[in-house]
Amino acid sequence: MEHTFEKNKLYDILGSHLVNTLKEHEVFVAGGTITSLFSGNPINDIDLYFRSEASLVELVEKIYEDSGDWVHALTKKALLVKVDDKEVQLIHFKYFENAGQIFDSFDFTICMGAYDFKTEEFILHNDFLKHNAQRQLRFNKDTAFPIVSLLRVQKYKDKGYYISKPEFLRIALRCMDLKIDSIEKLKEHLGGMYGINYDKLISLDEGEEFSLSNVIDKISDLSQSEDYFKKPEEVSFDSVDDILELLEKGIPKVTEINGNKYRLSSKGVLKDFNRDTEELEEFDGKQYIESRKFYKFVDKREGRYFSHWDKNYEYKIAQIATPNNEYLYFNEQAEIEESNYAYRGVLIEVIIPYEGFSHKEDHKIFAKKCFVVREVPKEEYEAWIK
Repeated sequence: MEHTFEKNKLYDILGSHLVNTLKEHEVFVAGGTITSLFSGNPINDIDLYFRSEASLVELVEKIYEDSGDWVHALTKKALLVKVDDKEVQLIHFKYFENAGQIFDSFDFTICMGAYDFKTEEFILHNDFLKHNAQRQLRFNKDTAFPIVSLLRVQKYKDKGYYISKPEFLRIALRCMDLKIDSIEKLKEHLGGMYGINYDKLISLDEGEEFSLSNVIDKISDLSQSEDYFKKPEEVSFDSVDDILELLEKGIPKVTEINGNKYRLSSKGVLKDFNRDTEELEEFDGKQYIESRKFYKFVDKREGRYFSHWDKNYEYKIAQIATPNNEYLYFNEQAEIEESNYAYRGVLIEVIIPYEGFSHKEDHKIFAKKCFVVREVPKEEYEAWIK
């Protein structure tokens, strides 16, 4: 079934800007969003799942540049942000090649629905529609965080779902099977993506040994804590690099050019790098610049190429170009769509010698000179974008 009505409703709720962004990064929307969509309930937030860390990082960079300070919370499992007045949760504890792998991490079949923005289709577990229609909770014993599932039972009961005693017993037994022998492992299971993060409220005193019996006693006093009824504090980041430092598992590749530090992004382009890290991999910035070609959309008039900004400034094929003022401006190949004049006129390709490269800000390359190579055929650069 195509579920055209539900697809149109989802697109309307998200808005065209967010829909296009999710398509670009081939994201999954899954879980409660889809459950609410098919149950006719209000959608409070949107949970996004990713095929790779690279896809997540690219989306974070893109939305951060568009929105500024937009982060509400960041845990080891998810990043909660505000996009176009919508709460969006970016799940990063694991990455998924397909919707089936996402379902394997979920706790209840009523949540096992997804929309794949790569294929633009819904994927539903065989029991998704039936169990939602029957309002019954059926537990997946392979879920990643069964203690959180136990807490979520009450949430769904408040929404009119019910759970049988055998199903509730299955959750309890699955929790008993966990190997929790430290406060860190306990917090990994208690903190997460849903509601209050209980890991923030449970802590050991200095020198106090971990035991589940001790934790059980501490939990009995939770409701007396002045922090119990407080909403999680929103967090603020000075730059997108501060966020990526907590999201990226790999070692950043970093170079320095003219006193400016850059990292190699997941798209293979230069990004500002301002954070301190003990572990990084250096690469040759000179070789990077000399091995790349750079691009600019220009106005073509009677076979000649002129700047959109300065309509009298001409770029000549197979000749050196130098600025009338301080700089010429270009984009890297993977970022030509970020140009201020994207798709206006024609695209020219240039080589920037290392000594002609000044610096990069956001998507813009600042150059003191370049060599103009050619006009890029439209079908060629459109293929890059696709």
